[in-house]
Amino acid sequence: MTPSMLIERAVYIGNFIILFETSEGEMRTIDFKPLLNGYMGAFESLRNEDVFKKFYLDTGILTWDVDLPKKSDKQINQFDIAPEYIYKNSIPVVMDKGEYRINVTRNA
Repeated sequence: MTPSMLIERAVYIGNFIILFETSEGEMRTIDFKPLLNGYMGAFESLRNEDVFKKFYLDTGILTWDVDLPKKSDKQINQFDIAPEYIYKNSIPVVMDKGEYRINVTRNA
């Protein structure tokens, strides 16, 4: 992975798992459950699967629109996760007999 790695395409495959293709053409999956279980704030709103699966790509970065309570003059209504974090915490999709095989756990 290079520091300029961005996400070209991403699809929600269920159970808080996203399949994505990097700008370098690599297919990978990431399971967001461990991340969502450990933090509050914007992550808390993403624990709702209906909100989570409405991500989009903003210049190669996974982004969500969130509605957080206003705590100051600054209102946060977009939330994103660095592609480097996503890459580091994802696993590659492998080709098996001419078809992609998707593993959703690191131990698979």
